[in-house]
Amino acid sequence: MKTDSIFIPKKIIGHIISYSLENDPDESCGMLQGTNSMVSKFFPMSNIHETPNNRYTMNPVEIIKVEDECDTAGESVIGIMHSHTHTQAYLSDTDVKHALTSGYLDQVYLVVSLVEKTRPVIRAFKLSEDGKISEIFIDFEGPKYISR
Repeated sequence: MKTDSIFIPKKIIGHIISYSLENDPDESCGMLQGTNSMVSKFFPMSNIHETPNNRYTMNPVEIIKVEDECDTAGESVIGIMHSHTHTQAYLSDTDVKHALTSGYLDQVYLVVSLVEKTRPVIRAFKLSEDGKISEIFIDFEGPKYISR
């Protein structure tokens, strides 16, 4: 998969943000279907962690269903998303450890920060096998706005 950017349609970005806000104060999680670096579908997943307000664990039964649906569509799971309800949109040490043991190292990791509920922030990252984090660009259709 191309690693310097990921294309996510605005409608899917909106769905991810809405889902994250609906589950606040618990962390949300989900999977992204697509090919190469193009997202075609977002799957909201159940967070079954015992402390969902600051950790996430996806339901393994749902993971299998998503993987099967991706296979049927001729696509694959190209991304994993979760929200941070009280911290910035960056992978925590716990997130990195979880990712390294999950078997999903080729995927993009999206993190949605809900620190400012009216201005959610989404960032995307790739992980190396040694846990090095690299931020990648999120591309979408339409005009681009960059604030500093």
